[in-house]
Amino acid sequence: MAAPSSDKLLVGAALLLAAVSAAVFGTMALRHHVPRGPFAHVELANEAYKPTAPDAPAIKTEMWAPPGAQSRGRDWIYDTFTPPEIFYNARTKQFTVKPPSSLLDEDQQEPFGLELIAVRPEPFRLQLIGYVGQDATLRGMFHSVPSGETFLATSGFRVPKLGLTIKRFSVTPQPVRAGESAPTKLRVATAVVHDEKSGRDITLTHRDRVFTGTMFALVAAPGESAAREVRTGDTFKLGEATYRIENITVTPPSVDVTKEATSLPQADRRVLTPRETEEAERPDGGGP
Repeated sequence: MAAPSSDKLLVGAALLLAAVSAAVFGTMALRHHVPRGPFAHVELANEAYKPTAPDAPAIKTEMWAPPGAQSRGRDWIYDTFTPPEIFYNARTKQFTVKPPSSLLDEDQQEPFGLELIAVRPEPFRLQLIGYVGQDATLRGMFHSVPSGETFLATSGFRVPKLGLTIKRFSVTPQPVRAGESAPTKLRVATAVVHDEKSGRDITLTHRDRVFTGTMFALVAAPGESAAREVRTGDTFKLGEATYRIENITVTPPSVDVTKEATSLPQADRRVLTPRETEEAERPDGGGP
Protein backbone atom coordinates (compact mmCIF):
# COMPACT_ATOMS: atom_id res chain seq x y z
CA MET A 1 0.00 0.00 0.00
CA ALA A 2 1.51 3.36 -0.99
CA ALA A 3 1.94 6.09 1.72
CA PRO A 4 0.07 9.31 1.25
CA SER A 5 1.94 12.23 -0.25
CA SER A 6 1.68 14.28 2.98
CA ASP A 7 3.47 11.60 5.02
CA LYS A 8 6.25 11.47 2.42
CA LEU A 9 6.72 15.23 2.74
CA LEU A 10 6.99 15.03 6.56
CA VAL A 11 9.53 12.22 6.41
CA GLY A 12 11.57 14.11 3.84
CA ALA A 13 11.53 17.29 5.92
CA ALA A 14 12.69 15.36 9.00
CA LEU A 15 15.57 13.80 7.10
CA LEU A 16 16.58 17.17 5.69
CA LEU A 17 16.50 18.77 9.20
CA ALA A 18 18.63 15.96 10.61
CA ALA A 19 21.20 16.41 7.85
CA VAL A 20 21.41 20.17 8.38
CA SER A 21 21.79 19.74 12.17
CA ALA A 22 24.59 17.21 11.69
CA ALA A 23 26.41 19.59 9.36
CA VAL A 24 26.08 22.55 11.74
CA PHE A 25 27.25 20.69 14.85
CA GLY A 26 30.09 19.14 12.91
CA THR A 27 31.30 22.57 11.79
CA MET A 28 31.16 23.91 15.40
CA ALA A 29 33.12 20.92 16.68
CA LEU A 30 35.85 21.51 14.10
CA ARG A 31 36.12 25.22 15.05
CA HIS A 32 36.51 24.49 18.80
CA HIS A 33 38.95 21.64 18.43
CA VAL A 34 42.22 22.27 20.30
CA PRO A 35 45.10 20.14 19.20
CA ARG A 36 46.86 18.40 22.07
CA GLY A 37 50.60 18.93 22.23
CA PRO A 38 53.18 16.73 23.93
CA PHE A 39 53.10 16.56 27.77
CA ALA A 40 55.97 18.22 29.69
CA HIS A 41 58.45 15.77 31.10
CA VAL A 42 58.85 15.95 34.91
CA GLU A 43 61.98 14.67 36.58
CA LEU A 44 61.85 13.88 40.34
CA ALA A 45 64.89 14.62 42.48
CA ASN A 46 66.43 11.86 44.54
CA GLU A 47 67.09 14.14 47.55
CA ALA A 48 64.61 14.34 50.48
CA TYR A 49 62.24 17.32 50.68
CA LYS A 50 63.54 20.18 52.82
CA PRO A 51 60.96 22.82 53.81
CA THR A 52 62.14 26.42 53.62
CA ALA A 53 60.56 29.61 54.98
CA PRO A 54 60.88 33.09 53.55
CA ASP A 55 62.66 35.74 55.52
CA ALA A 56 60.43 37.88 57.81
CA PRO A 57 59.76 41.35 56.43
CA ALA A 58 61.60 44.18 58.09
CA ILE A 59 59.46 46.09 60.65
CA LYS A 60 60.19 49.68 61.52
CA THR A 61 59.77 50.46 65.24
CA GLU A 62 59.53 53.86 66.90
CA MET A 63 59.91 54.53 70.62
CA TRP A 64 57.57 57.02 72.29
CA ALA A 65 59.11 59.77 74.30
CA PRO A 66 58.81 59.14 78.08
CA PRO A 67 56.00 61.17 79.77
CA GLY A 68 56.98 64.30 81.60
CA ALA A 69 56.99 64.31 85.37
CA GLN A 70 53.95 65.89 87.07
CA SER A 71 53.88 67.28 90.57
CA ARG A 72 51.11 66.58 93.08
CA GLY A 73 50.48 70.18 93.87
CA ARG A 74 47.22 71.97 94.76
CA ASP A 75 46.02 71.72 91.13
CA TRP A 76 46.44 67.94 90.94
CA ILE A 77 42.91 66.51 90.49
CA TYR A 78 43.44 63.22 88.61
CA ASP A 79 44.71 59.83 89.68
CA THR A 80 44.07 56.16 88.91
CA PHE A 81 40.68 55.00 90.22
CA THR A 82 40.12 58.33 92.00
CA PRO A 83 38.42 60.66 89.50
CA PRO A 84 37.38 64.18 90.48
CA GLU A 85 33.91 64.72 91.92
CA ILE A 86 31.60 66.54 89.50
CA PHE A 87 28.44 68.28 90.75
CA TYR A 88 25.62 70.08 88.97
CA ASN A 89 23.94 73.06 90.63
CA ALA A 90 20.33 73.19 89.43
CA ARG A 91 19.94 76.74 90.76
CA THR A 92 22.90 78.23 88.85
CA LYS A 93 22.80 75.59 86.05
CA GLN A 94 26.57 75.14 86.28
CA PHE A 95 28.93 72.22 86.83
CA THR A 96 31.64 72.29 89.49
CA VAL A 97 34.62 69.96 89.77
CA LYS A 98 36.16 69.10 93.12
CA PRO A 99 39.36 67.05 93.54
CA PRO A 100 38.89 63.82 95.49
CA SER A 101 39.53 64.37 99.18
CA SER A 102 41.96 61.42 99.19
CA LEU A 103 44.31 63.37 96.91
CA LEU A 104 44.41 66.48 99.07
CA ASP A 105 46.62 66.90 102.09
CA GLU A 106 44.86 67.82 105.33
CA ASP A 107 46.54 71.22 105.39
CA GLN A 108 45.16 71.95 101.91
CA GLN A 109 41.53 71.32 102.91
CA GLU A 110 39.79 74.50 103.97
CA PRO A 111 37.51 74.13 107.02
CA PHE A 112 33.92 73.70 105.89
CA GLY A 113 32.53 75.78 108.74
CA LEU A 114 29.38 73.71 109.33
CA GLU A 115 28.60 70.54 111.26
CA LEU A 116 25.60 68.24 111.35
CA ILE A 117 24.15 67.61 114.80
CA ALA A 118 21.18 65.36 114.01
CA VAL A 119 18.55 64.39 111.43
CA ARG A 120 14.99 64.12 112.71
CA PRO A 121 11.50 63.55 111.30
CA GLU A 122 9.40 66.71 110.99
CA PRO A 123 6.41 66.79 113.39
CA PHE A 124 3.01 68.02 112.29
CA ARG A 125 2.58 71.68 113.22
CA LEU A 126 -0.19 70.92 115.78
CA GLN A 127 0.04 68.17 118.39
CA LEU A 128 -2.54 66.88 120.89
CA ILE A 129 -0.74 66.38 124.20
CA GLY A 130 -3.62 65.73 126.64
CA TYR A 131 -7.12 66.69 127.81
CA VAL A 132 -8.90 68.26 130.79
CA GLY A 133 -12.46 68.31 132.09
CA GLN A 134 -15.40 65.94 131.69
CA ASP A 135 -18.48 65.78 129.49
CA ALA A 136 -19.53 69.34 128.58
CA THR A 137 -16.33 70.86 129.97
CA LEU A 138 -14.07 68.40 128.10
CA ARG A 139 -11.27 70.19 126.28
CA GLY A 140 -8.19 69.02 124.44
CA MET A 141 -4.73 70.32 125.27
CA PHE A 142 -3.02 71.31 122.00
CA HIS A 143 0.57 72.35 121.31
CA SER A 144 1.61 74.62 118.42
CA VAL A 145 4.98 73.37 117.21
CA PRO A 146 6.11 76.56 115.38
CA SER A 147 5.35 78.94 118.27
CA GLY A 148 5.57 76.58 121.24
CA GLU A 149 2.18 77.83 122.47
CA THR A 150 -0.14 75.49 124.40
CA PHE A 151 -3.92 76.08 124.47
CA LEU A 152 -7.26 74.36 125.22
CA ALA A 153 -9.78 73.77 122.44
CA THR A 154 -12.61 71.52 121.30
CA SER A 155 -14.68 70.78 118.19
CA GLY A 156 -15.14 73.74 115.84
CA PHE A 157 -12.10 75.69 117.07
CA ARG A 158 -9.96 77.27 114.31
CA VAL A 159 -6.26 78.04 114.60
CA PRO A 160 -5.76 80.80 111.96
CA LYS A 161 -1.98 81.06 112.45
CA LEU A 162 -1.56 77.39 111.54
CA GLY A 163 -4.33 77.19 108.94
CA LEU A 164 -6.06 74.40 110.87
CA THR A 165 -9.59 73.71 112.12
CA ILE A 166 -10.48 71.17 114.80
CA LYS A 167 -13.45 69.35 113.27
CA ARG A 168 -14.05 66.75 115.98
CA PHE A 169 -12.68 66.11 119.47
CA SER A 170 -13.53 63.21 121.76
CA VAL A 171 -12.18 61.08 124.60
CA THR A 172 -13.08 57.37 124.41
CA PRO A 173 -11.81 54.13 126.01
CA GLN A 174 -9.46 52.34 123.63
CA PRO A 175 -7.41 49.14 124.00
CA VAL A 176 -3.78 49.95 124.68
CA ARG A 177 -1.02 47.34 124.83
CA ALA A 178 2.03 47.95 127.03
CA GLY A 179 4.90 45.71 126.00
CA GLU A 180 3.99 42.02 125.84
CA SER A 181 1.17 42.27 128.40
CA ALA A 182 -2.51 41.92 127.50
CA PRO A 183 -4.14 45.11 126.18
CA THR A 184 -6.05 47.24 128.65
CA LYS A 185 -8.63 49.93 127.95
CA LEU A 186 -7.54 53.51 128.61
CA ARG A 187 -9.18 56.85 127.88
CA VAL A 188 -7.53 58.29 124.75
CA ALA A 189 -8.13 61.81 123.44
CA THR A 190 -8.60 62.00 119.66
CA ALA A 191 -8.96 65.05 117.41
CA VAL A 192 -9.68 65.20 113.67
CA VAL A 193 -8.04 68.35 112.29
CA HIS A 194 -8.66 69.79 108.82
CA ASP A 195 -5.49 71.10 107.14
CA GLU A 196 -6.43 74.11 105.03
CA LYS A 197 -3.07 74.05 103.22
CA SER A 198 -3.27 70.48 101.94
CA GLY A 199 -7.07 70.05 102.11
CA ARG A 200 -6.67 66.80 104.10
CA ASP A 201 -7.92 65.64 107.50
CA ILE A 202 -5.28 64.66 110.06
CA THR A 203 -6.06 62.49 113.09
CA LEU A 204 -4.22 63.40 116.31
CA THR A 205 -4.09 61.45 119.58
CA HIS A 206 -2.53 62.45 122.87
CA ARG A 207 -0.62 59.13 123.07
CA ASP A 208 1.27 59.41 119.76
CA ARG A 209 3.14 62.18 118.04
CA VAL A 210 2.14 62.81 114.41
CA PHE A 211 4.78 63.50 111.74
CA THR A 212 4.57 64.94 108.23
CA GLY A 213 6.75 62.32 106.53
CA THR A 214 9.59 64.76 105.71
CA MET A 215 12.89 65.29 107.49
CA PHE A 216 14.77 68.25 108.88
CA ALA A 217 18.32 68.62 110.13
CA LEU A 218 20.00 70.48 112.97
CA VAL A 219 23.29 72.11 111.95
CA ALA A 220 25.69 74.45 113.71
CA ALA A 221 29.06 76.07 113.31
CA PRO A 222 31.96 74.06 114.80
CA GLY A 223 32.15 74.52 118.56
CA GLU A 224 28.72 76.19 118.84
CA SER A 225 25.82 74.66 120.76
CA ALA A 226 23.07 76.81 119.21
CA ALA A 227 21.66 74.70 116.34
CA ARG A 228 19.88 75.87 113.22
CA GLU A 229 16.90 73.90 111.89
CA VAL A 230 17.15 73.42 108.11
CA ARG A 231 15.26 71.56 105.38
CA THR A 232 16.04 70.54 101.81
CA GLY A 233 16.39 73.65 99.64
CA ASP A 234 17.15 76.06 102.49
CA THR A 235 19.90 78.65 101.94
CA PHE A 236 21.58 80.61 104.75
CA LYS A 237 24.77 82.53 105.50
CA LEU A 238 27.39 82.00 108.18
CA GLY A 239 29.97 84.75 108.07
CA GLU A 240 31.05 85.32 104.47
CA ALA A 241 29.99 81.84 103.31
CA THR A 242 26.61 80.84 101.87
CA TYR A 243 25.33 77.32 102.49
CA ARG A 244 22.60 75.47 100.59
CA ILE A 245 20.99 72.24 101.84
CA GLU A 246 20.84 69.98 98.79
CA ASN A 247 19.48 66.80 100.36
CA ILE A 248 18.69 65.25 103.75
CA THR A 249 18.94 61.49 104.33
CA VAL A 250 17.64 59.74 107.43
CA THR A 251 19.26 56.30 106.94
CA PRO A 252 22.13 56.73 107.47
CA PRO A 253 21.71 60.28 108.80
CA SER A 254 23.53 62.70 106.50
CA VAL A 255 23.14 66.05 104.76
CA ASP A 256 24.46 67.16 101.35
CA VAL A 257 25.57 70.79 101.65
CA THR A 258 27.06 73.17 99.08
CA LYS A 259 29.25 76.03 100.29
CA GLU A 260 29.98 79.14 98.24
CA ALA A 261 32.32 81.95 99.25
CA THR A 262 34.49 84.57 97.58
CA SER A 263 37.58 82.87 98.99
CA LEU A 264 36.73 79.62 97.20
CA PRO A 265 37.63 79.23 93.49
CA GLN A 266 34.58 77.00 93.09
CA ALA A 267 31.66 75.69 95.14
CA ASP A 268 32.56 73.14 97.82
CA ARG A 269 30.03 70.32 98.23
CA ARG A 270 30.29 67.86 101.09
CA VAL A 271 28.25 65.14 102.78
CA LEU A 272 27.99 65.85 106.51
CA THR A 273 27.40 63.15 109.11
CA PRO A 274 26.42 63.75 112.76
CA ARG A 275 29.33 64.83 114.92
CA GLU A 276 30.33 62.41 117.65
CA THR A 277 28.81 62.84 121.09
CA GLU A 278 30.44 62.15 124.39
CA GLU A 279 28.38 58.98 124.78
CA ALA A 280 29.57 57.70 121.39
CA GLU A 281 33.19 58.31 122.34
CA ARG A 282 32.86 56.21 125.51
CA PRO A 283 33.68 52.53 124.98
CA ASP A 284 30.60 51.39 126.88
CA GLY A 285 28.32 54.15 125.55
CA GLY A 286 26.96 54.77 129.03
CA GLY A 287 26.96 57.59 131.48
CA PRO A 288 29.20 58.21 134.47
